Amino acid sequence: MSVEDDYDDEVTALYRKWVGRVQGFLINMGCDPGLAEEIADDAFFGARRRWAHVRTLDQPEGYVFMIARNERYKRQKTHDARAKHLHPDPPGALRDGSDDPAPEVAEREMVRQALQQLPARQREAVMLRDIGDLSEAAAAEIMGVSVGSVKGYTFKGRQRLRLLLTEFRDQRGGNDR
Repeated sequence: MSVEDDYDDEVTALYRKWVGRVQGFLINMGCDPGLAEEIADDAFFGARRRWAHVRTLDQPEGYVFMIARNERYKRQKTHDARAKHLHPDPPGALRDGSDDPAPEVAEREMVRQALQQLPARQREAVMLRDIGDLSEAAAAEIMGVSVGSVKGYTFKGRQRLRLLLTEFRDQRGGNDR
């Protein structure tokens, strides 16, 4: 096996472990799911191109998140302008009552809406730390701020998120999970 084959295997393992979190981060930062998938794939390709360097990092997934974040900022406005006149896909039919995903979907939507109400920096810090499972240092590098700022944004974001989710649940009729 060559070094390139080893690199491919390492990136594939990283992709399988982290692609869902990268996509989730992008979606919860306001990115369209289709665009999030495309950007996540491109971020891993970008990491592969520089894998000799990226593999030496303490958290190579942080490099992927940084690429994804930067690409989202570059592509989102163009994507939104093109998609403005498209209609969403029609909702799919439920399989049967026993597999009713409605409660889980409602909970995810409630969390997504609460995240969208956070200030951008707080939302980004919470997403990188909690969804991305990145260290404070990795999140700070991606966001271009100090570790102390990440701690503050994360603390305030989580605090606000708890408050918003409590309000949403109260409005829904007190249905707590």
